[in-house]
Amino acid sequence: MTATALRPRWWRLEGVAPVFAMFFLEAFVLGNWIPRIPDVKTAFDFSASQLGLSLFVLASGTMVAFLAGGKMLKRFGLRNSCAVTLPVWTLVVFAVPLMLDGTTLAILLLFGGLSIGLLEIAMNTAADRLEKTTGRRLMSKAHGFWSLGSLFGALIGGAIGGAGLGLIEHFALVLIPTAIAGGLFALRIPKADPKIRRGEQKKKEATFKLPPRGLILLCLMPIGIMVVEGVFIDWSALFVREVLTAGALASGLIYAAFSTVMAVTRLGGDWLLETFGPLPVARVSAIAATFGIALFAMSPNTIVAFIAAAFAGLGTAIFYPLTMSAAASRPGESEDNVSAMSLFAFSSFMLAPPLLGAIVDGFGLRIALLLVAPLAASSLFLTNELNKGS
Repeated sequence: MTATALRPRWWRLEGVAPVFAMFFLEAFVLGNWIPRIPDVKTAFDFSASQLGLSLFVLASGTMVAFLAGGKMLKRFGLRNSCAVTLPVWTLVVFAVPLMLDGTTLAILLLFGGLSIGLLEIAMNTAADRLEKTTGRRLMSKAHGFWSLGSLFGALIGGAIGGAGLGLIEHFALVLIPTAIAGGLFALRIPKADPKIRRGEQKKKEATFKLPPRGLILLCLMPIGIMVVEGVFIDWSALFVREVLTAGALASGLIYAAFSTVMAVTRLGGDWLLETFGPLPVARVSAIAATFGIALFAMSPNTIVAFIAAAFAGLGTAIFYPLTMSAAASRPGESEDNVSAMSLFAFSSFMLAPPLLGAIVDGFGLRIALLLVAPLAASSLFLTNELNKGS
C-alpha cells in the first residue's frame, strides 16, 4: 500500500471542519441577502444609484479592513478574529430591515464591510496554514464550501422570499442561529504553532505594505473575474426581477445555478489544478466567465439566464483561490501577501459592482452588465503571471 493511500481523507484532517465552516457560513449569510436585495431597494425606496451607493459603503468598509487586516490578525489571532467578525457580519444583515433610513443603513453596512474584510483575511490565512501543515491542496476546496454556503443561502432566501415572508421575519428565522453557529465553529479553529506565533509577535511592521513589484501583476490578474462574481451578487436578482420580470424564487434559482457550478468546480479544483496545471485552468476560466456575463446581459428569458449563470459560475470558480495560493507562496509573510491580494482582488469584487448603479440609471441593466465582459476578458492576458515562480 502506498503512502498516498495511507493519508487520511482531506475532510478528516484536523482543523478542516471549523475553517471550512467559516467559508460556508460567511457565504450562507450572503446567499440569504442576495435574493432579497430588490426587496431592500423597495423598502428604502432606492433608485439604482442609491442602491449602488449603499453597496459601495459595504465595499468601502471591506477595503478599509484589508488595509489594516494583516496586522490586526497577527495581534488578535485567527480564532478570535473569526469568533467576532462572523457573528457581526451575520447580525449586520439581520439588522438591515430595522434601519430607519438610508443614513443609518449606510452606517450599519460600513460595519458589515469591516467584518467581511477581517473575516476574509483570517479564514484565507487559516486555509493557507492548513495547506502548509498538512501538505495538501485545500484552498480551492475551502472556497468550494464558500460557494456551497452561497448556494444554500440563495435557495433558502429565494424560497422564503417566494413564500411572501417579510425581511425581518426571514432574517430573524435564519441569521440569528447562523451567528451562534459561527461563533461556536470559530472557537474550534486550531491555534497557530507557538514558534510561528512568537515570530509574528516579535516583528514590528507597518499596518499595510504595498505588494512587492513581483506581486502586483498577480494581484491585478483576478480583478476582471472577481467583478463578474460581484456583479452576480449585487445585480443578478434585480436583473431577474426588473428586466426578466420574474420573482424572488427565480432570482434565487438563477443565482443557485451560478453557485452550484462554482461549488462543484471548486471542490474538484485541486484535482483540476494538479491534472492540467494552473495556466490552462485559468485561461479556460477567463473565457467561460467572459462568455457567461455577456450571455447573461443579453438573455431574453430566465432559461437563458440560468445557462449563462452556470457558465459564469464555472469561470469564476477557481480564479480567486488559485491566485490566493499563488500569492501566499510568494516571498514574504503569507499574511501580508494574502492581505495585498485581498486588497486588489476582493476589493474590486466589492467596489466595482456598486459603481454600476449610475450606469444602470442612465442606460439600463443590460448595458451595465454587458460592459463587464471586456473587463473579464482582460484577466486572460495576465494569466502568464502564474508561470512566474517565487
